[in-house]
Parts: sequence; structure tokens; C-alpha cells
Amino acid sequence: MVAFQGGSEIAGTFVMWATARPGVPLAQIETVVAQEVAELATNGPSADELNRAKAKWELQYLTGLERIGGFGGQADLLNQYNTYLGDPGKFAADVQRHRAVTADSLKLAVASWLNNSKNVLVRFHPTHAVLDASVKVDRSQAPALGADRPFEAPQVMTAKLDNGMSVLVVQRSMLPKVTVQLATRAGSVDDPADKAGLASLAVEAMKRGTQMKKSLDIDEALGNLGTSIEGGASREYSYFTIDVLKRNLPPALSILSDIVEHPSFPAGEVEREKKKRLDSIAQQESSPGAISNRVSTMLMFGREHPYGRPVQGFRSSVQSITPAELAKFHAAYWKPGSSVLIFTGDVSLDEAVQLSKSAFGSWQGGNAPRPAIPPPHPAEAGKIYLINRPEAAQTYIAQLLPAPTRDSSDYYPFVLADSVWGGTAGARLGTNLREEKGYSYGIFSFPRLYEKYSYWVASGGVQTDKTKESVIEFEKELHNLAGQKPVSEKELSTAKQYRIRSYAQQFESLSRVAQQVMQLWALEQPMSDLQKEPDELSRVTLDSVNAVAEKYANPNHASLLLVGDVAKIEPGLREANVAEIVHLDVEGKPVTKK
Repeated sequence: MVAFQGGSEIAGTFVMWATARPGVPLAQIETVVAQEVAELATNGPSADELNRAKAKWELQYLTGLERIGGFGGQADLLNQYNTYLGDPGKFAADVQRHRAVTADSLKLAVASWLNNSKNVLVRFHPTHAVLDASVKVDRSQAPALGADRPFEAPQVMTAKLDNGMSVLVVQRSMLPKVTVQLATRAGSVDDPADKAGLASLAVEAMKRGTQMKKSLDIDEALGNLGTSIEGGASREYSYFTIDVLKRNLPPALSILSDIVEHPSFPAGEVEREKKKRLDSIAQQESSPGAISNRVSTMLMFGREHPYGRPVQGFRSSVQSITPAELAKFHAAYWKPGSSVLIFTGDVSLDEAVQLSKSAFGSWQGGNAPRPAIPPPHPAEAGKIYLINRPEAAQTYIAQLLPAPTRDSSDYYPFVLADSVWGGTAGARLGTNLREEKGYSYGIFSFPRLYEKYSYWVASGGVQTDKTKESVIEFEKELHNLAGQKPVSEKELSTAKQYRIRSYAQQFESLSRVAQQVMQLWALEQPMSDLQKEPDELSRVTLDSVNAVAEKYANPNHASLLLVGDVAKIEPGLREANVAEIVHLDVEGKPVTKK
């Protein structure tokens, strides 16, 4: 359930948006929503509820000001204030009017604007989309770009607590807020073979209760600070993220440390999280793109390989996970010596260290064991792996190849080869299949980088009736990149401009800075790589890009994974005779077609 308000020049909208779980009648949800609106209009909010709402709004407002561009960014608000209020400088006044809201004024607003029949009820039901390939787009000449300016990466200051926990700080004092990320080396590679999803489910369950606080206590405490704690697991680490006003940083860290150090894994909360996870897996199994993402790693590394098992787990593995197993996993792998606290925002290194000591200094346990990652056992290359999704609106195609790791000498030429193949909007694959043929809304390529092994994927949805033709174009573009049509000087120049000019945008917001730092930490790369990336890309030569393209875009090492309506697409694939077809189910297991 989400609610949001949008004010425009002469009118506004207030939207309440609820998504029903399978089997829950929409009318039941609508009744509950109407009752809550009526309650708010009659009795208003409590003091705590109002304070939480104010803190949350102020945090979101300041988060928007981290960005230069639209959707709440500085330029967007300058334009809005100028257009709606006649003064582009209404930033402080806008904050003050939100701070001035009282329980009575809010109650009156709800009664006047929301608790009545002047609304539109819209019900969305699943449907099948049809792509109109006849639409023509007229693009005018693009304006000239401004002159390049040298990029200066933010300075990452480092410290270490006595318990071995690392503290990394990027100080930005423009706004009074801080983003904190805590990461620890407890990822899905640490899941037991029959418990895929354990690390990921542990993160969700940790937020649902500690030895001293119940789930609702945690939510209320965070709400009073205007924030929430988000988290997740990847293959090689788990993390929590919290965005908070600077004045609320100490209590927010106290809550975070309690969740990290003292989770209790209550049976009822674990069961709820398992149901949510099973619902999520069921949703993924109806999405060709999500299915492709899950099965791709199985094909590249092996279904039983630590990198091959899905981070969220299988239905069967999630159902079997118990609270005791989550507690055991936490005790074994959540260790201070294998963890990092990343502060980005209005905080100095000294402040961050003192806050870290106060919140996490008593956390003991040393380092977590590191798993042995065996060599991949990929599925046989040179085949088309086909997964049936009857009545799928599109066919989702993924072309899979091995890739260099982040610390390889091939990495920087590879980044630019990827940019030419499909890594940018104007790359070869997108130009071919979207702009020229009109088969797809977009095809993109990118590497999936892990510490020990990596892979390369080009993927996207195509029209079902153009599946055969799209596969042929995928194959053609791969052979072209491998040497039949080498990267040109113009393509390399364009790729460099895109990668270098867009690189700075990855440091626009506090959360994106923290994400860049966390990725380097996870891959055990030096923080100096923040500056090294644009510098090295500018020095890459055409010969090195084509050499790396020939090395990694090897058709003999490529596989195709297609998810779509087999009855509609298989005859064309067999007619094209591109490769042998192997049928898989949604969990990547071979099936025999009847």
C-alpha cells in the first residue's frame, strides 16, 4: 500500500494505491482503505504519527535536492516554485509550511479533500500487451554537447574499529543528511546447497524482531525518525541501507546495530517473510525477464554452483527454511571483521568513527569463513535453451558468454567493447533490433561481475512473431563484434564519451556514492578505482578493444536463452536451424517435450 500527493499549477491529485495478494478480493481492500481515511478525517493523526510524517517528508525532500535534474531535483523544484508560486527561491518557505502542519489542520484537509465521494476508483487487472511495430518516430538533430570537464572522484576516508569492522566515509556537507550502508560477507554463496535463499531471507527476517524489540517497535522507532531500513543479499554479501537526517543519525545507528547484532527470528515473522518470498518467486515465474535472470546464472555456472543458485531461492528451499537455521546462519556469517560501515553525507571521519564505536564497538566475533568457489560447470555452449511461458506477450532473449573479472587487465577495454555491442542506447544491438527492425523496445548488454568469475549477457524482449528473425540478428551482431565487423574509431570515440561523461552521474546522490564504494569493497578492489575508471577508459586503444572483443565475443562460447510461448516460437527457431534446442523449466531443469 502506498499513498502520494501531486500538486500542479491549478489542481492536484492524491493517490492511494494498493496491490492485492492472490486470492484477496479488491472490494475488501477498498473497504479497509475507506475506513482508514474516515478515521483520519474524524480523529486526525496522533502526535507521533504526525512527527513521523514530517520527518519522512523532510528526508525525502532533502534526498531530492541531492540531484541536479528532475523528479524532485534542484532544477525541477526551481521550475515548480517559479511556475506555481512565482518565486523560484521558495525552498525554505516550503520546508517551513510543512513543519507548521498541525493535527487539526491535517484532519481538516483529509475531511475536506479525501473523505468524500469525489474520487475515481481504478482497478487494474492482468492483461496481454500488443506491440505496435508500425509507429514511426521522427528524431531531429541532437544539440552539440558542452565541453568535457575532468572528473574528480570523491575522497574515501578509512578507519577500522578494534573489533575489525571497517569504516569508510565520503563527506558531503551540502545537505544535513547521511546515508549509511552496512555490508557483510554473508551472501548466497554461503547458502547450503539445499537451502538456497537462506542468506537473503535472513536479511528480511532480521528486521522483523530483535531480543529487545518486536517488529512493530522497530517500524515505529524508524518511523519516528522519518526513515526505514532497507536491505538485501547478493551472491557475495548482504547489506542494510538507511537514509536519515543528520540529527537522527545516532538513534538510527542504534536501531541498525540492534538488528544486526541481536536478531531474534520470531517464528511468526519468519513465516510471514517466507510467504512474501514465495509470492515474489511466483511473480517472477510469470515474468519472462525475471525467469531469464534466474536461469542465466544456472547456465553460466551450473545449477548447483554457488554462483548458479538463485539468491532468492527456490520454492522448495524457501519452504524448508526454519527460524533456527536463520539464527545459525547469522551466528556463523554476520561478523564485524567481515563487515563495513559506509557513511556518505554530512559527517566527518572522526564523527563516523565515534558513532560506529558507540553503535557497533561491542560487537564481537572476528571474521566469517570465506567459501571456496569452485570452477564453473556451465551448460553446453552453442545451444538454444528454451523455457515455455504460454501466452507471453513477448519472447525474452538472452545471449550469454563468459566475461573477465573486475581485476582483469582486460576489464577497461571490455567495458568499451560492451558499450559498442549493447551497453548503451545507441549500441549495435539496440540500433539493429529497435531502431532499424522495430522488433524490440530495447536490447542491452552488461557484465555480471563477481569476485571469482563473471559473465556477459545481452538481453531484451522482442515481438513473439519476430523471435526467429531476432535470434538471427543476435547471432549476426555477435559474429560482427568478434571480428567480422571490428569496432571502428568512431564507435570507440562514442563509447568513451558516453562512459566517461556519464560516469559522474553515478556519484550524484548519497546513495549512489555509497553503492559505488560498497561494490568496490565487495570485489576487494582499492577505493582509488573510483578515479581510475574514467582515467583508464580514456587511455584504451582501438587495438585493445578489438582484441578483447574477439576474445570474449566468441560465438563458440555463447548460449541463447529464450523465454516465451513455445508453441508460437519453436517452429520458426527450428526452421532457422541456428542451434540445437534444449527445453528447460522455470527452475532451469531439463524437461522432455511431450
